[in-house]
Amino acid sequence: MDKKGVELSFNVIIIAILVILVLVIVGYFFTTGAAGLFKLFGGLAPDDRDVAVTSCSSKCQLAQQFGTENQKASSSYCRNTWKIDTNNDGKIDTDAEGNVIKYHCWDNAIGETCPGVQEFCQEV
Repeated sequence: MDKKGVELSFNVIIIAILVILVLVIVGYFFTTGAAGLFKLFGGLAPDDRDVAVTSCSSKCQLAQQFGTENQKASSSYCRNTWKIDTNNDGKIDTDAEGNVIKYHCWDNAIGETCPGVQEFCQEV
């Protein structure tokens, strides 16, 4: 009989540890967002180039319908950036200092130009 009481307390301790671990992960998720959590567990994967090209093409068509230069400059075509692996090593491209390179739609890594919009985009 004494053995069942000991087993129960070990089970409770193990469950309590698991609950605390889950709460810490959920808390970290809410304080840093999903990107922080994914970076913590294995780093970020590069964006798919084909998805970037398709998305940029769609964003270009939408931005071309905007009337003013300010609307075009603030479009998602101009604002969105992509983290791509151009040398196929499985890692996001970084500069000499180790900073992640963020490519715009019109950069050579993606190559999706947008006449009538691209000239209003500013490097952020």
